[in-house]
Amino acid sequence: MKTVIAAALVVLMAAAGACTRHHVTADTTHRVEIAPIHVTVDVNLKVQKALDEALSFQGDMNEIFTEEELKQLQ
Repeated sequence: MKTVIAAALVVLMAAAGACTRHHVTADTTHRVEIAPIHVTVDVNLKVQKALDEALSFQGDMNEIFTEEELKQLQ
């Protein structure tokens, strides 16, 4: 008789544990952040080309400037 009662208690405890409900939710929202974009354009090459073309009638850069002035230009 004790075995039957113990078996019944084990079955009831197992059945009580099986009757639980689990509800899982997940947050699926995504946050999009738009940041400003900063662009820096280096125009030194265009300026150097324009200077070379403007000064081309005078001769080579080495003839116009001294070595020290050429170092400062670079």
